[in-house]
Amino acid sequence: MRRLLTALPMLALALALGVAQAQAILAARVNGTGIPQEQVERSFEEELRQRKLNLLQIRNPERVKQMKRAVLDRLIEQELFWQQAQVAGMVASPQEVEQAFQSTLAQFKSQEAFERRLLVEGYTPASYRLLVKKQVSATKYANSVGARESAVSDQEVHQFYLENPEKFGRPRQVRAREIFIKVPPAASDAQRAASRSRAEQLLQAARAGEDFEQLARVHSEAPTRQWGGAMEPFARGQLAKPVEDAAFALAAGQVSAVVGTPQGFHILKVEGIDDEVIVSEEQARAPIRTYLEQRKANAAIEKEAQRLRGAGKVEILLPL
Repeated sequence: MRRLLTALPMLALALALGVAQAQAILAARVNGTGIPQEQVERSFEEELRQRKLNLLQIRNPERVKQMKRAVLDRLIEQELFWQQAQVAGMVASPQEVEQAFQSTLAQFKSQEAFERRLLVEGYTPASYRLLVKKQVSATKYANSVGARESAVSDQEVHQFYLENPEKFGRPRQVRAREIFIKVPPAASDAQRAASRSRAEQLLQAARAGEDFEQLARVHSEAPTRQWGGAMEPFARGQLAKPVEDAAFALAAGQVSAVVGTPQGFHILKVEGIDDEVIVSEEQARAPIRTYLEQRKANAAIEKEAQRLRGAGKVEILLPL
């Protein structure tokens, strides 16, 4: 999803040149307008916050460079769209600017807290309003480009539905818990028999009324033991056939016999069965149309960004 089709970020403060940054080292120049390195760094920090990441989690220096370059590219694109919005007469109105300004202000506990943050970032309320004006105008222009190219025909919707059946249906699924007793790969017949005997004893305990979840936590040798044997819902074709056959033969609340596979012995308790779900084309038509419209709009915006870069003068001044 392209950012210019969404609302302004929660903290737009880091996305453009502040008064205190006017003489900063430039990372790029767009048709003569500079984008400071400090702006890129602050936008990168905001990106990390939004994605709940920190630099220590990104161990690959090349990945950090790629992320910073992506941030710079977005800032370049935003500047190009702001410049084009002025040419096209799509500069945001005072009302639109004020609405966006108030939206950001509302995310702070008080007017004072908001103004303190502006001060830290090198803004006054007036200079921040200018930033908002540029962002809203850039978004307005981008959305106008997308809107011109986003028409989707009924045939396109129908074709998408036919070509993507997995998106509009879910097969019958079983929700179950398991107790699994492992058999070593090179186990002797005696070892395998001992494992089966242990599984049979656990089955007897479960059928005698002992809590299946607790039995799984204590005795199961599958990773699911930490969740009391709870498995992800599964459909046909996802597990070993003997396990699936046993599960799909049970009703909710029933416990299977011991089921053998080369890996070991399984006991299943079915907790629920989810019937097959199929979303009809009529039900899917509106979300498909929205998805295809958005995809076309994004492609048009990307194409326009490339056109503006080619027609203008974009200089990358620092290696990222």
